[in-house]
Amino acid sequence: MFRTVVDASDTVKLLDGTARNSRAAARALMRSLAIQLQRAAVKRSTGAKSAAPGAYPIPRRTGTHARGFAIELSDRSAIVFNANVYARSLHDGFRPYGNPHAKVIPARPYFDDAMEKDLDVDAALAIADKVLGDSA
Repeated sequence: MFRTVVDASDTVKLLDGTARNSRAAARALMRSLAIQLQRAAVKRSTGAKSAAPGAYPIPRRTGTHARGFAIELSDRSAIVFNANVYARSLHDGFRPYGNPHAKVIPARPYFDDAMEKDLDVDAALAIADKVLGDSA
């Protein structure tokens, strides 16, 4: 016969601590992912100044594009964005209209590539686990 005895008071303490820290753990997870994404996108947006137009990583000529990155963090979400007016054109590409001599701007999907190739979800989950573990 196998018998297990569980002390209900210890279980209640553990669950209470976990419930208190779940919001903090979610915020830590979102913060970690947002910081990773922002750093990776900035890295993909700061190529060599001498690179040809249209190169990827995006050539850093003035630094304005790289300085436009920011994060907005709440308890339930994280938003990473670039506030420059031309950020979307760099990311998605742009086909000028009305000027047949204007050059097409090729897409350089720095956010998409950063999401797919640079995020370490396991590291972010470890941070959240540590926050949850601090409740025990």
